[in-house]
Amino acid sequence: MYVEDFGNHKSDMGFVAEVDGTLVGAVWVRIMNDYGHIDDDTPSFAISLYKDCRGVGIGTKLMEKMLDELKDKGYRQASLAVQKENYAVKMYQKVGFEIVDENQEEFIMVCRM
Repeated sequence: MYVEDFGNHKSDMGFVAEVDGTLVGAVWVRIMNDYGHIDDDTPSFAISLYKDCRGVGIGTKLMEKMLDELKDKGYRQASLAVQKENYAVKMYQKVGFEIVDENQEEFIMVCRM
């Protein structure tokens, strides 16, 4: 659901990070009925970085770039779901996401723009 037919929906957007000519990470959003789904007007985030590129600010920059792009396109908020023990929870909070719900395993987070 995160990548199938990506680019065919208005809400599909993505950015990649490159270091020395090598792609090391990506962030993408789309409106989908995933774990972080809030409503049909809120894009859900997905992000992935190579392990050796984590903790140096690349993920933060990707998230900030996408949030800026979403705001420029008129979106009022974005969402994501994250495992409670995931180290990235603090990074998501740093870029503006707040916990709005949770279940036994995950936080549901929203960033209002």
